[in-house]
Amino acid sequence: MNSTNMNSTECSEDLERGYQTYEEKITYVAISPDGSIVATFNPFGPFITITKVATNDKTKIRFDKKKYFGKKPPNVLGWSLAVSDIINNDIGLVAISCITDKDMNLKEVNEINKYQLVLIIIKREGITKLFKFSFKNSNVDVIVTNNDDTPIYKYNLGGVVGFLKNSKNSKNHSNSVTLVCMNCLKMQKISIELNRLDTNVVVLKEDDYILPANLFKELENIGCAKYNWKYLLKSRYREFLMVDTSDYQQIQSIEIYDINTSQLVNIFYRNRRGEDSLISRNNEPGIFTVSTDSRLFAYSYGDNIIAIYLMESGLEVVSKKFENIYKIKFLEFIEDNKKLFIIEEDKESDVKFHIWFISGCLNNYFPISKEDIKLSDDEITNLLKYDENYHSLTKANGKIVTLTDNDEKDYEGQFKVLPEIKIKRNTFGENHVVNNEHEYNSHDLEPWNDNVKPISGEFLNNNKSILLLIGQNSIQVWKSKSQDFETFEDFNNFENSNLVYILISDDIEHETINKFQIEDNMTTIITHACKSLAYLHKHTDSINSKENNQKYVSGIINIIKDFIKNYPDNWKLMEVQYPLMAYLIYSRSFSLIKHILFGNAEKLHRPQIKYSSYPFYDDLKLYEDLGIADNNLRTSNDLELALKFCQGQDAVMLAYLLEYYSENSMDHIGWMINVTKILPELSEHDYANYVELLYYKPCFGKMKYNLPNKTFDTLSFSQDTLDVYIPLTQLISTDYSTILKYMKYKKMRDDLLPEICMAPLPNFTSYNSKIKDKSVEEEIFRKLIRKLAISFWWIKVLFPPSYKGRDNKNFSPFLQIKKNKGAFYNIPAMEAVINSRWRQTKNYYFDSNKKYRLIMVAIFYYSGIYLLIIEIKQMVKYKGKYFTIFNIFDLCSIILGIIIFSLILSNTLIKVNGIDDELLIFATSVTALILWIEMLLCLRLFSGIAINIYIFGSILEKVLPFFTFMFILIIGFGHSMFILFGFPSLINLHSSASGNDPFDTPLDAILSTYNWSTIDFSAYGYWPLKLFAFIASIILVLVLLNMIIALMNDTFNKAKEDGKIGLLIYRSDLINDYERLNNPFFSESLSNNSPYICYYRDPELMKKWIKRSQELKDIKLYSWFNENIDKENIIYDDAQITAWYKLISGNENQD
Repeated sequence: MNSTNMNSTECSEDLERGYQTYEEKITYVAISPDGSIVATFNPFGPFITITKVATNDKTKIRFDKKKYFGKKPPNVLGWSLAVSDIINNDIGLVAISCITDKDMNLKEVNEINKYQLVLIIIKREGITKLFKFSFKNSNVDVIVTNNDDTPIYKYNLGGVVGFLKNSKNSKNHSNSVTLVCMNCLKMQKISIELNRLDTNVVVLKEDDYILPANLFKELENIGCAKYNWKYLLKSRYREFLMVDTSDYQQIQSIEIYDINTSQLVNIFYRNRRGEDSLISRNNEPGIFTVSTDSRLFAYSYGDNIIAIYLMESGLEVVSKKFENIYKIKFLEFIEDNKKLFIIEEDKESDVKFHIWFISGCLNNYFPISKEDIKLSDDEITNLLKYDENYHSLTKANGKIVTLTDNDEKDYEGQFKVLPEIKIKRNTFGENHVVNNEHEYNSHDLEPWNDNVKPISGEFLNNNKSILLLIGQNSIQVWKSKSQDFETFEDFNNFENSNLVYILISDDIEHETINKFQIEDNMTTIITHACKSLAYLHKHTDSINSKENNQKYVSGIINIIKDFIKNYPDNWKLMEVQYPLMAYLIYSRSFSLIKHILFGNAEKLHRPQIKYSSYPFYDDLKLYEDLGIADNNLRTSNDLELALKFCQGQDAVMLAYLLEYYSENSMDHIGWMINVTKILPELSEHDYANYVELLYYKPCFGKMKYNLPNKTFDTLSFSQDTLDVYIPLTQLISTDYSTILKYMKYKKMRDDLLPEICMAPLPNFTSYNSKIKDKSVEEEIFRKLIRKLAISFWWIKVLFPPSYKGRDNKNFSPFLQIKKNKGAFYNIPAMEAVINSRWRQTKNYYFDSNKKYRLIMVAIFYYSGIYLLIIEIKQMVKYKGKYFTIFNIFDLCSIILGIIIFSLILSNTLIKVNGIDDELLIFATSVTALILWIEMLLCLRLFSGIAINIYIFGSILEKVLPFFTFMFILIIGFGHSMFILFGFPSLINLHSSASGNDPFDTPLDAILSTYNWSTIDFSAYGYWPLKLFAFIASIILVLVLLNMIIALMNDTFNKAKEDGKIGLLIYRSDLINDYERLNNPFFSESLSNNSPYICYYRDPELMKKWIKRSQELKDIKLYSWFNENIDKENIIYDDAQITAWYKLISGNENQD
């Protein structure tokens, strides 16, 4: 029997026995999002107890289970408890939800593709109530009477409840909260705001969302209400909802949604190992947690492996296997996210505790005893029930709370907040005592200083293999290479010693030598090494001894390289906590950067969007070391810093990073998050032709779609263009109009999925403006304005929209990027991006159902002025870029139309003297032709006509030189014939037949020459004329005619290829114009929010890119750079450096 069937059977038996029924006496514990408030509750007890963690102040709310129900529902599974942060004036909220079997049972929904509509009418039996509490009085008994047990809110839905953390960016975050209630079908989000005047709580907004399809599928497969309840409880943490796919593919995908925004945060991939099959999760999601700054995501399948990911990119930082752990049951980041707290269940089903330091230091794992965690045997025994009774342990904001007892007599569960865990770690040099000192006067020990001053030297801990030097602005530690130093004079820097630690800085405090210590072992050593490299580069001009200085540079680089070789995982953890790559870029450490990016099978570097996200950015004072303004540096990243220094040979650093990111992006799109950000500036200058080479990397045409969601909206499906799809990446609201819009999304056929590719630039069409949190009232007001705008559509007709005045950098990268005709429009990914934005643009510029189009035609003058104003605004906005052939036609058609219509109207109503009827008719005919051409140009909205227009334009451009040649030749022959027929009496040139002279005037001569084959020269007896006519027939008719036929054939084939480029250019320009309009009545497009754009890989439509990509496949972006070999390359002896690692970490058993 499989696990799903077993769970269903166990669930049925439990209900029959009454184990998960209303009579079960369980105490529940909950912690507020900021960790400041803890609530406990037992449905059979008389009170809900709320406690302030910091002061231990308590307050209670009366609870009567009989009053809770109007009519007691059957099959009560259990309860869910949540407590909010303090909202305002010591007032908070408590939510209690009674969960029934019907709330967690999917038996009523037969087909997954119909549940969106079914859930609207399905009634649940559970009940959720909201209570208010206050800490204004200190006496508990008084507080009980003051805290009214009447609920301030009631909803007929039972589910897992929880309050979300208040947004720091919200203006009203101090008096508003958001409650989430989730059952097996949907999630309800209730926005609540406290009235500032009378402290009444008012529910302002309720939003319902359908659970993600993959989560729904997991619950459907489980088929048991009890296990569904447990699954949902473990799938949400803070504002994040995790969807853990448990299929048996090699690559496991994990989705994280942000409940606040209803958007997919990222996809995380985990490569399953053979050990996974030995661990049974009993239809539960994996164990996960998110750091308090929402930066790191930690996940365990439930075995002994923990993977750490970056939330913003979805990239795995490190995956660590703990050999002395059997099964991981609980994870939480603690103490400012420096540590990961782990609860283990060993083979004997006992509970054990562990700490993992994630700073990158060597001795980073420690088992924790019950004495360290200050839990008694009884309290630990209670934790043993966590897997079964998962309401006894909770966490929030780095705090962990556990029930310490479950007293069934007074129903008042006692809890404990786990204290900060002190771990004694070795600090290198902490026991050092100065016994003897020596002074060195050698300039070689600080070659970066111009003056020579004494340098103090001392053997650490009387160990004559370790020498500590403290100079003017440096601290150095040297280790002998082969044998210990006998005296201080034996030290000869790089000749017989290895540099193992150095810090060069003008900010070093001049303390005595006996206070030197290295905390956090190799983390400190590596960060100080990187800072020292930056210092040496910054002071290069003042260094006299370049050779000795290069020895130090090589020695520092060797410290870093050797650490990476021995401890790559520690480096990866260190590199995401400290902006180390910034130091290497600034110091122009070309060889070291290349070694980190390409010299190791491990992917050692991870992109991060901005330096301020590094937790130790401020501690390092990066802005001071690099000499860059802090405000500019905070929002920058490694790629932007490399772009800043992109001059001469320094440009190779940018090439290294671009090559590294694009190469790795085939596995995960998260590698390209920073490429999206810098691409506009990069395209503007096109350093070293990087942009064109980057466009032909495999990721721009071969990146396979590998997201777990297979539901797409088709945005573009037309002949001769790539089919574009947008994956569903947000939670679907149960609002009727929203569901109708989402019905466009269809599941992709399995046979098409392997050919679906992704544009490698996440959020390429997203705006860069800061998103400000809106209060509930602002959100409601915005929707009201939108509905009024729909009703008063005529406002949009009467007033042409203006353009947004925002800075160009606040628009999407797609709008900012310089679109080179030769490369940009040939890239499949860029074509997909353009087509993805085309539907909403097309609907705006061409919608035959809009009444205002009829009005604009009827009211001629208004429409003419309206269009003329638009053209003038475009002229002011784009200046010289406005004057293209198409825009000139637009302008002429409007101006001429108004003028001619005015002349005709005035000449009809009132006979105006001075208006020549002949001239008016001619002008009208010319205007009519221009208007017909304008109409043809307007039909460029349709891809078929647009391509033919651009084919015509391309042919005209190609054959124009030939037409010039032919026209001059015709003029030449015409002129000569005009002269010849100009004197017929002198040369006896008289026609035997009567008729007009075809060469009577110069213009007639040219036109007759063009129609040479229609002229009959047989009537003339002048033999030189016949010879001349014969020669002209050969040249004009035989040669030129065949030349133009051959030329037109070749030109047409080439123009057909360029026709699609012309179409894309036109669409791109129109999209650019549309998205810069400032019109508050535009409809919101659902596809705008998707960070991913997908397309069907059609080799026929992509053959030009495929051919060019194959030609450039072996060319690296940095191929132009010939790296100099470091003559002062220094390497460690493995045995000697291993001893140093053991010494610095204080662990003689380092792997």
